[in-house]
Amino acid sequence: MKLKNIYRFVLFITVVVATFVSCSNDDSKNTVDDVSDTIKDGTWKVSYFYDSGKDETLNYAGYDFVFGSNDVLTATKETNSYIGMWSVAKSTSDNDLFSTIFKISMNPVDIFQDLNGDWKVMENTGTSVKLKDDSKGETAIDYLTFEKIVQ
Repeated sequence: MKLKNIYRFVLFITVVVATFVSCSNDDSKNTVDDVSDTIKDGTWKVSYFYDSGKDETLNYAGYDFVFGSNDVLTATKETNSYIGMWSVAKSTSDNDLFSTIFKISMNPVDIFQDLNGDWKVMENTGTSVKLKDDSKGETAIDYLTFEKIVQ
């Protein structure tokens, strides 16, 4: 009988440990610090932008984005440069308490207006950062992906 109880105890401990290990968030690179460190490293381009039901990626072709220190964002295309701000923070919304929010605020140049706002970080691979904006409701979700430019 004691041996049966020992097997049950070992099985219980194994299940508990496996549950905690499989639920670990260590593989996630979506924390505020991880996203901030990733995006500050290098030059980026918009590799995908889906806005209000349309693919608008081509609007940003040729633009290089640098997410610099002091939250300064620079977008450059040929000889034209535009300055804005960026930041990464933990969500304070009750609906998104565990989300990391990527904020973009560019000067009032028409092409950048659609990038402005609070974006939820969906994925950070180190070479791409995938963002989502569902503030307009589930019927109008926008997607934005920045991809690191390899130089």
